[in-house]
Amino acid sequence: MLSEFSAIEGRSPGYWKLVAGLGVLVLMGAGSFLYVEHHGHAVTGMNNQIVWGLPHVFAISLLVMASGALNMGSMSTVFAVKQFEQFGRFSAFLSIALLIGGLAVLMLDLGRPDAMLLPMIHMNFRSMFTWNVFLYTGFMTLCLLYLWTMFEYKQYKKFVGTAAFGWRLVLTTGTGSIFGVIQGREVFGSAITAPTFVAVSLTSGTALGILLLAYTYRMTRRELDDRLIFGMRNAMIFFLVLVAYLLVVEKFTRFYDPASVAVQTWILTGPWAWLYWLGVWGAGVLIPLGLLFNRTIGNSVSGVLMASGYVVVGAFCFVAHTLLAGQSYPFDLFPGYTITSAFQDGMAGTYMPTLSELLLGLGGVGISGLIYLFGIRFFRMLPAKGEVPKGWEVPWNP
Repeated sequence: MLSEFSAIEGRSPGYWKLVAGLGVLVLMGAGSFLYVEHHGHAVTGMNNQIVWGLPHVFAISLLVMASGALNMGSMSTVFAVKQFEQFGRFSAFLSIALLIGGLAVLMLDLGRPDAMLLPMIHMNFRSMFTWNVFLYTGFMTLCLLYLWTMFEYKQYKKFVGTAAFGWRLVLTTGTGSIFGVIQGREVFGSAITAPTFVAVSLTSGTALGILLLAYTYRMTRRELDDRLIFGMRNAMIFFLVLVAYLLVVEKFTRFYDPASVAVQTWILTGPWAWLYWLGVWGAGVLIPLGLLFNRTIGNSVSGVLMASGYVVVGAFCFVAHTLLAGQSYPFDLFPGYTITSAFQDGMAGTYMPTLSELLLGLGGVGISGLIYLFGIRFFRMLPAKGEVPKGWEVPWNP
């Protein structure tokens, strides 16, 4: 520990404005839930083909980032990167906050939250949803224990932190496998989907951690050594290259199969192609890499923050494209036969999210934000000064 941990004062008008703004988001999300519960999902943009809409995009994005937010804690505990040890508490707590926000949206989007009891009571171990009950609760428990050991029982920190690191990989693999193991929809059903989710989690979690750390220290007028930001930037560059590699390999393997050519051509040129090229590749990979490899922008804190913002948007677009494009592709109920009926057979699904769906998703963001703001105010989550060990320098600069 380089500097003593302390809570922020949390008395400034800016702090309470943030609390009020996030509180409004939570209230609007709650009102949206009640509206949809009362009128049914017919008032949303979802339909018989697109059953996972914008709220699920928010929920899964938050869950994916929750896993990646543990990066700084894992780097110090598992890989002995000592300069990030001071952010272990922040890392574990951020994971908990994002996980709660994501799970809240996931439960409320069901229309009836009590329906979550079904996979708990009637266990179907051939379903990823049943496994996710254990994965999410297990990750939450390990993060709480990890946080506890950093406060009180430091002798157990390495053991619990290592367990949390392994569990987070399993958790994100399970989230990606929800889509990777589905064979009924041709866009899904890929063994590379799960590791791609892991890579996106590592990237977006690092980016969100950089943004929150930098702005928290800036708004509370605390010192944060720029070299810490640049060290995390280097890790984010590696994760971005990994995401690009997996996206290319996934398309290569799918195009190699003649039966998948039509599906993949539709993905790259169809109605959701704009989200893939502009969101997944543009905002999620190419623009951040271009910014970070620029000698001027990539070696400035503001440039790293800009790239991190694009990465977070890109992760959201990745989840949105996976869900929405995956559900929109026409069902092929009888391969080799032409089907005609009055019920949209052979037609791509259409989806336009409604305001109620957007507000429900933003409500989850508000929950995570409030937990974070209250956590850093009432608990000693951050060091009073972000420092680096004596003699340490950033290994390399782009």
